[in-house]
Amino acid sequence: MKMINIHFSAVILVLLTLISTMLAQSTIPIGVLALLVTLSVMVKGQQITDIFMELNTAPTKWRWLLLSYVILVPLILATIIYI
Repeated sequence: MKMINIHFSAVILVLLTLISTMLAQSTIPIGVLALLVTLSVMVKGQQITDIFMELNTAPTKWRWLLLSYVILVPLILATIIYI
């Protein structure tokens, strides 16, 4: 079961990277692009934290510390774009 999760997560990470690359080359307005890439980064960070770093089984404090970093940093960067 664990290997299936790792492979599925790896496919998700590759697909999100490809989608982000395609979006960057499109003519989408910068605000929408920032929002979509920010969401992509959050999902990718969550996958890396939970699946590859295996923090879903770690003490809750460490998991939430890393997940908050994955959420806050992209949100701050996206907010800077909107200002």
